Amino acid sequence: MPLRNSKPISAAQLGFIVEDAASEIYLFSASDFRFLLVNRGARDNLGFGFDELRKLAPWDLKPHLSEAQFREKVRPLLETGSGDMVFETVHRRKDGSLYDVSVHLQLLENDGEPVFFAAIRDVTRENHLKRSLEDRERDLEAALAGREVLLQEVNHRVKNSLQLVMALLQLHAREATDDGLKFALSEARHRVSVVASIHQRLYMNGDYSMVDIGDFLSELVTATVRSMSRVDDIGIELELQSGVAIGMDRAVPLALVVSELLTNSLKYAFPNQRKGTVGVHLSSTETEITVTVLDDGVGYCVADSAETGTGLGSKIVHALTGQIRAKVETQNKAGGTHISIVLPRG
Repeated sequence: MPLRNSKPISAAQLGFIVEDAASEIYLFSASDFRFLLVNRGARDNLGFGFDELRKLAPWDLKPHLSEAQFREKVRPLLETGSGDMVFETVHRRKDGSLYDVSVHLQLLENDGEPVFFAAIRDVTRENHLKRSLEDRERDLEAALAGREVLLQEVNHRVKNSLQLVMALLQLHAREATDDGLKFALSEARHRVSVVASIHQRLYMNGDYSMVDIGDFLSELVTATVRSMSRVDDIGIELELQSGVAIGMDRAVPLALVVSELLTNSLKYAFPNQRKGTVGVHLSSTETEITVTVLDDGVGYCVADSAETGTGLGSKIVHALTGQIRAKVETQNKAGGTHISIVLPRG
């Protein structure tokens, strides 16, 4: 049987080195597996004297490993005549108490005979801390799961409540005899529908705090054109960067601003059922997100209305862009109007 090429170590030399080692050190025969040396650290932890340990074998200290299992575990070392292995198991003290151990086992020569050298570390505290961390992780995962369920329910209930508000506004608009009141109620209903659609998206997508702006803006443009009954004569242009998401606290104001600007374009940029195009572009950098609402209409000065106007839509745009710390940049010319909302990331 080949053995590791190393300088033989006498039992006396080895005993002198390991007796006061911090780890538990064991030397046992590779033939009958009886202990030849057990250092002070191991004896003190186990509660056995050396005379008692000389009558024992490693599996007598390891309640989770039978003799057959232990022999099978070390068989690869005996077959190759060298090498080492590391494994974790449990030791049993003389008083019956258990403690977790990490075992580093090597096959060496001692006075020309093969012996096992085991350096064992008590890992009870480490394993206890690891299990505590695992328990905390499970508790945290459970808490997060509960939070997601709660947010899902909140978004669902908010969406349902907003749909009820929309139904009431629509009912009042139908019953109103004054054209101005009817128009104001219809606009209010549309604004509520924008907020409701965000909650609907959060509820359906399973992400209850972040909104993918590109996907939402695509739906918003189509819904706005449809709500203004301009599907047949107004085309839609979309250039939306994918993967741009913001929190719901900014998604709702941004969506309302885009909706107001789109509505203004559809109302004023294409008089007398003029055909044309409205669109939304979305781009982002590491520091900014830019949403541009555009049309190729008659050049109605939406910028003045949005930034300095006195109408309700102007006030909404001004208030909401301020809420999300966004800048409004305008290009207004005969070929149409481009209004960019630039908001900082984070």
